[in-house]
Amino acid sequence: MDTFSAAVMLFLIMDPLGNLPIFASILRHIEPKKRRRVLIRELTFALVIMLLFLFAGEAILNFLNLKSESVSIAGGIILFLIVMTNSFL
Repeated sequence: MDTFSAAVMLFLIMDPLGNLPIFASILRHIEPKKRRRVLIRELTFALVIMLLFLFAGEAILNFLNLKSESVSIAGGIILFLIVMTNSFL
């Protein structure tokens, strides 16, 4: 998977436009100058973590003796459980 396709997939999965009201409500009590600094800091942390897993993810899975298929199945099960718990609320 190349970087562009991974970025598009993450953009679609994370839904930044849908999460925007949540972040706006959380950061509304912070002054605008500091808010920008907080957003840049947190986005930098997220970028570093995503790039780490993009380039070293296969090595981490090999170290943990996991196959990518088992991680995909586990992710599907977790998403299914999230949907099931949200549908009952």
